[in-house]
Amino acid sequence: MVLKTIYLDYNDTILEENLIICLGFFDGLHKAHQALIRKAQLIKQERNYQLAVLTFDQSIKLYMQNKPFYYLTSVDDKKKILEKFDVDILYVMKVSYDLISLSAQKFIDQFLTKIKACVVGEDFTYGYLSKGKVDLLKIQPYFDTFVIKEITYHGFKIGSTRVRENLDNGQLAEANFLLGREYTITGTVIKGKGIGKVLGFPTANIDFTNYLLPKKGVYFTRVIYQDKSYYALTNVGKKPTFKANDISVEAYIYDLDKNLYGQEISIQFIEFMRDEYYFDTLEGLIHQIEEDRLLGLKLIEKERNKNEKIK
Repeated sequence: MVLKTIYLDYNDTILEENLIICLGFFDGLHKAHQALIRKAQLIKQERNYQLAVLTFDQSIKLYMQNKPFYYLTSVDDKKKILEKFDVDILYVMKVSYDLISLSAQKFIDQFLTKIKACVVGEDFTYGYLSKGKVDLLKIQPYFDTFVIKEITYHGFKIGSTRVRENLDNGQLAEANFLLGREYTITGTVIKGKGIGKVLGFPTANIDFTNYLLPKKGVYFTRVIYQDKSYYALTNVGKKPTFKANDISVEAYIYDLDKNLYGQEISIQFIEFMRDEYYFDTLEGLIHQIEEDRLLGLKLIEKERNKNEKIK
């Protein structure tokens, strides 16, 4: 199914009819978000509605604070994920001063009067200064409102904040569990400084744009290129041995000997291997990279055996 994407400005409205719509920012589209969408799927089937998701093109909170936002999932990422959930339409709200100035009731009147039902988390807020609460949605005469209660794991709320903390701390296994998939960044392969090639381990440097990067270090990863997957070792960091100032994301890809400059790839983070180290000599660095490469081969075998058991 091809997902239809519609961008909305503050003065637009939703014209499509017979909709059940999920409302939220959906940063990460983690397991709690997925539970909300699955609830909407059931209602869609029962009432023969179209299923829509409304998201925002950036964080309203950080927009108001004039701070940069580093996302877990780009709009394009959200499209790819939502296609797997039988979603018909993705509405992307353009965040602007005019939008955040709308009162809660005005937000409803502007965008939601033609829908049949909405599904939200119990902490969903909207409108000026986030004053709009779930209770206001529930009393609207236009649509039914279904509220999903907080979903927890080991006593804490499953949410984007927890996933971000996990990634910052190198707790990749838990982050991936909460996401329900490997954390992924997508970008174009750009020219680096050629250090990997000189060392005998050529890498693909990725333009990671505004993604939140996981903790600096070396990761066992999977690279998706032209719908094919390849295992890789990916370094996130500043290459302290070479005293680099800028952070980079570069992947040493097993079994792919190809010039990828200008090509788009996705990097799926499977396992955190080690922290980023400073080495006094190039020989020490090369020795460590070779150890990483050999460990990566063992992890590849482990992954393949795991996948065979699943089959």
